Amino acid sequence: MTAYIFATVELHDAAGYEDYKSKAPALVEKHGGRYIVRGGANEVVEGTWPDGRIVVLEFPDFASANAFADDPDYAPIAAIRHATATSHVWIVEGPENGANADGRHAFILGNIRMTDADGYKPYADRVPGILDAAQGAYLARGGRSRSVEGGMELDRLVIVGFADLAAAHAFYDGPDYTEIKPIRVAASDSNIVIIEGL
Repeated sequence: MTAYIFATVELHDAAGYEDYKSKAPALVEKHGGRYIVRGGANEVVEGTWPDGRIVVLEFPDFASANAFADDPDYAPIAAIRHATATSHVWIVEGPENGANADGRHAFILGNIRMTDADGYKPYADRVPGILDAAQGAYLARGGRSRSVEGGMELDRLVIVGFADLAAAHAFYDGPDYTEIKPIRVAASDSNIVIIEGL
């Protein structure tokens, strides 16, 4: 099962952060990862989202994502980021037999805190069909997760991939999803951002 590291990075020293950006990719690659979002245009469409650029990495599995985050060789590189930015970093596991980011260049990221699991169920039952019709795919949907740094615990992490920003907006703003969105809103607190990928 694929896994994702996603982070918000609020820069305090953009020039210094360039050093981090030049050194991190080799370690990402060492653990089988790749960047799928690296500071693309984003729009918060519900709730709030931490300030800063958003970065999303895809790894072959949860163990590989954790191995990258915990690699002693990464510690001095992460120290550059810590000195130049404030970050929140999370790992989330993708669904079994789930899709990956191949051919997907826009994403919806969500942090969903369910307040009424029974009330949420009709939404959860209907949204996969609507997503499939919009040619989107779940990359992560409430799987095992870990808050790596930043002290901000998340509840249910969701990553949905689309061909491009127009497709992501067509799904989110489309009539079928608009019809079921009130079910989710009534049964949860949601923070959702639409972001351009690589």
